[in-house]
Amino acid sequence: MGLAGRIPAGMRATAVKSNEIVGVAGFLYPGSHVDVLATYAMSATTGPLTQTVLQDVEVLAAGQTIEPDPQGKPESVDVVTLLLSPEDSQKLLLTSGQGTIQFVLRSGVDQKNIEIRPTRLNQLIAAENPRCPRLPRKSVAPASPPRQTVYVLEMIQGTERSVQKF
Repeated sequence: MGLAGRIPAGMRATAVKSNEIVGVAGFLYPGSHVDVLATYAMSATTGPLTQTVLQDVEVLAAGQTIEPDPQGKPESVDVVTLLLSPEDSQKLLLTSGQGTIQFVLRSGVDQKNIEIRPTRLNQLIAAENPRCPRLPRKSVAPASPPRQTVYVLEMIQGTERSVQKF
């Protein structure tokens, strides 16, 4: 059965460019599920923004492969085909044209979608983010002069004992 036979009614097979990084180091294979994240440049004042665009998306094909590798070997591919609704296909294509996309591999048992707010660069910088605690500054004491190492030699000869320090 070809790829067209695997597409349920009302769904679309949507292909996007991939590389080793976007494609999770070659570990995307048909049947796996991913979240699609997008990073947009935005303006100089607001800085870049990353947002989860789609969640729990099924990978239909990795490159021209429509069956997973039996040994699970990674394979770097240039194109990944995802199973999407028509609306999600539009979101993905707009996103890939306006920003950079990244796939995030999901656990096979994790099928829950959660609400995730976009992240801006200034949220990651401690000076800009009151929720990110600043580390207390440590006062630096003046360095004390290095201590001189003292070697102790204890010699025991019969019943006599002597100690020498140098």
